Amino acid sequence: MYNHTVLLYNLKIKKMITNNEKKILKFLLVNFNSDYSINEIAKKCGLAPNGAYEILKKFEEKEVLSSKKIANSKSYKINFDSIEANKLLELVLIPDYKDSKIKYRYADLRPLENITNLCIIFGSYLKKEKPNDFDVLFAIKRSDYKKYSEALEKVKRILPFKLHDVIQTKEDLTKNIKKGEKLIIQALSEGAILWGHEFLIEVIKNATKE
Repeated sequence: MYNHTVLLYNLKIKKMITNNEKKILKFLLVNFNSDYSINEIAKKCGLAPNGAYEILKKFEEKEVLSSKKIANSKSYKINFDSIEANKLLELVLIPDYKDSKIKYRYADLRPLENITNLCIIFGSYLKKEKPNDFDVLFAIKRSDYKKYSEALEKVKRILPFKLHDVIQTKEDLTKNIKKGEKLIIQALSEGAILWGHEFLIEVIKNATKE
């Protein structure tokens, strides 16, 4: 969880990573279970092959990524054993808090921050100009469900939009990420992760080992 000072520091460091680098690292994080070549990664991230290659080469040299030969090509994976990789991933996952849609919803949902391990806003709310509701994925401990439900009801009373929550335990999330559950992968790929960045990286890391 981020206090204001740490958040500002991380946002400052985050500017040192280019948008294209962020795209590639997030894509490889979410799609850890598949093998993608340079051309496929470039296409999925909307980049030129040469540009994608330079980024992949840079991160491979830093041991942020590992690679393996597939026929006449290479595929790339996140190297979760790299401390630098884990720190970079945390920064990549921090959303743009200057976006009012994210900033105001973060303020609304903060009462749930100490009860939940992960919070991701996703779906049409981030895409529509005038949304009527929004979807939020929360990861919680089973033992905290009652506290979560009580806090959520209080939050709902002040929200200007209807909230649809998707609840996952750590075990649920690991299993659903591993099997590529469509809704979960959509949330990870397109959503704004308000908190739980380190938690999510650990979940995905565990999913790669199962």
